Amino acid sequence: MITLDKVLVVIEPGNEQQPALDKVLHLAKKVEFDLLLVACDYTQYLVEGYYFDAIDIPRLRQEYLAERKQSLEALAEPLRKQGLNVETLALWAHPGYEAIVREAVRFGADLVVHHARRHGALSRMFLSNDDWQLVRCCPMPLLLAKDRLWKEHPAVMVAVDPMHGRAKPQGLDHKLVEVGQIVAPIMDGDLFVMHSYSELPLSGKYLKQAKAEHESAFQTFLEDFDIPESQQHLLAEAPEFALRQLETDLSLDLVIMGAISRNIISDIFIGSTTEKVLDYLESDILVIKPDDFVSPVVQD
Repeated sequence: MITLDKVLVVIEPGNEQQPALDKVLHLAKKVEFDLLLVACDYTQYLVEGYYFDAIDIPRLRQEYLAERKQSLEALAEPLRKQGLNVETLALWAHPGYEAIVREAVRFGADLVVHHARRHGALSRMFLSNDDWQLVRCCPMPLLLAKDRLWKEHPAVMVAVDPMHGRAKPQGLDHKLVEVGQIVAPIMDGDLFVMHSYSELPLSGKYLKQAKAEHESAFQTFLEDFDIPESQQHLLAEAPEFALRQLETDLSLDLVIMGAISRNIISDIFIGSTTEKVLDYLESDILVIKPDDFVSPVVQD
């Protein structure tokens, strides 16, 4: 289940546009919550021995962070005047995603919001971007916000896998739909549910048999929810391609999907569905972890 009492928004230093904050302010029209604006910064210029004497480094970093703090306060002050409870925090952090996770845990965040961009081939291979690392490590719901604004009545899609073909925990799909049933009304949107599958030619299954098995599992799963038939979608396609098709057909604004953390080696060579979808879609992605997930950042 998801609550919205405390929300952490990652602010991008120096950027005029803040899509992550824009999406959160849309939610704030319907729900009251405390807000923490966090800027994680790091520059090689202020690393000891790079340009400056070691004795100057602490002072220069403090001055640098003071400027960031001032920028955050400039964003926060108008929001406070609107009645929002807003804190700000400027951090010197590398890698940034680890600091974000730790601050989210300290703050007791119910939701973390981060701006997501399309990644290059090298980034995809080594999972080097903060948004991908947050998919792996953030224990609470993670909203990856794209640049596109939500429609007045958004379309929210929940992606489920009732066949559990990707070793997904049994309870996670139910959790995803339950989250969708909470989030869609907050957004004043419509809720859709989809399942997609693609059988390998060597699997030994005929197409009709595969379709029947997946259709049966999907319908059995949906018996636990009141989802109109017109808002149920079963596609014989890989998830990233199926979601891209539905994004076009339904003009999706938000996709809700689960993520489980595997070891870094398998992530490099295989990649997860969530990470693939992140680059395929223009929609925002809300990533939900299983209840028993333990972040590698805070497990010690």
